Amino acid sequence: MKMICTSLALCVLLYGCALTQSKPSHNLDVVATPQAAHRVQSTDEVVASLNRLYNDDQNDCREIGTLLPRGHYYCSGLLIRATSDGDYLPWTFSPGAIAQGGAAFSWIRKDMHPSMMLSPSGFILRTAKEGERYGLPGYDAGLICFYPFDASTSGNMRHNGCGRQGSKPTTQAVYPQPDVPHRNAAYAWGSCEDIGIRTVAEWVEYTGDLQAGDTHSQCSWNVDSQAGWNNALAIAPLYPSLDFIWNELIMATVDDGYALKDDIPAVFLYAPSREEGLEAARNFQRKLAANGNTVPIVRLDYQAQQPFSFHAEDQAIAGP
Repeated sequence: MKMICTSLALCVLLYGCALTQSKPSHNLDVVATPQAAHRVQSTDEVVASLNRLYNDDQNDCREIGTLLPRGHYYCSGLLIRATSDGDYLPWTFSPGAIAQGGAAFSWIRKDMHPSMMLSPSGFILRTAKEGERYGLPGYDAGLICFYPFDASTSGNMRHNGCGRQGSKPTTQAVYPQPDVPHRNAAYAWGSCEDIGIRTVAEWVEYTGDLQAGDTHSQCSWNVDSQAGWNNALAIAPLYPSLDFIWNELIMATVDDGYALKDDIPAVFLYAPSREEGLEAARNFQRKLAANGNTVPIVRLDYQAQQPFSFHAEDQAIAGP
C-alpha cells in the first residue's frame, strides 16, 4: 500500500526500518525444488493454524518442557516480517541488521495489529509451540525486545536496537531484568525493565505523547516478560492516531538468518494491496521452494472474519 507522509518525522518513521540487502551465497534459483527436510503442511492445515493463532488471546505462554513463562508471541498471535523483493532471500538478514546485531519483525493478533502494512507482502514465522503441535520446525529462541510501536531502530547500535534512543536522559540506576532461566534467557532484554519502568503509566510518562509521529522515545519491553506484553497491549489503544503503525520485535542476528526458511509456514499477501504485492509474494514462494520449503501464499485481510485465506490464483507454484 502506498503511504502519504504528512511530515518529515512521519516519513522517517515509515521508512526507518528498511535495510539494504545484499546478494547472499545461498540458492536463488527459483526453478529447482529440492526435497524438504521436514513434512509439508497441507494448505488447509496452514490456513487453520494461522487463523487460530490470530484469534487466540491467551496471555500465559509456557515454554515446551520447562513450563517456564514466555512472552505472548510464544503461543499466540503471529510473528511476521513485511519486506521488499530483490536479488536476495527475503528471510535472510541485511548487512545493516547483521552489523547492528538485530533485525526487525512484527507481531499481529486480533487485539493488536496495524491498520496498514509497510510492505504488501512478506512471510510468517512458525513458533516452537506451533511446531510442536504439528511436528515441524519452529522458532524458539533469539528474540530480544518488543516495542508497542515501530521504533525506527535501523542503525540503533544500543543493545542490538533495543537500547534507548533520542534525547532521553541517561539514568544511572540499572534495574534487574526478569530472572527466568528459559531457553531465551541469553537474549531476552528490555530497556524499560533496565531503567525501572514497570507499568503502563510509567511507560506513558517516560515516552510522551508521540503525536508528532516520532517514536524514538519509547523504551522497549523484555520480549519474554508477560507483564511487558500485557502493558504493550494496554498501551496501543492510548494512541489512536498511531493505529496505522505496526509494533516491532528485535531478533538477534547471530548468523545470516538462512535457517529461518524451515520455520516459515506461509508467505502473506496483504489483501488491500494485492496487485502491488502479488509478484513479490510469488517470488518469495519460488525462493522458498528452491531452498527446500514449499509453502502457500495466503491473503491477509484484517476486515475479514477469518483474516487468512487461500486463493489458487495467487500461487506461483502448486502447493501440497
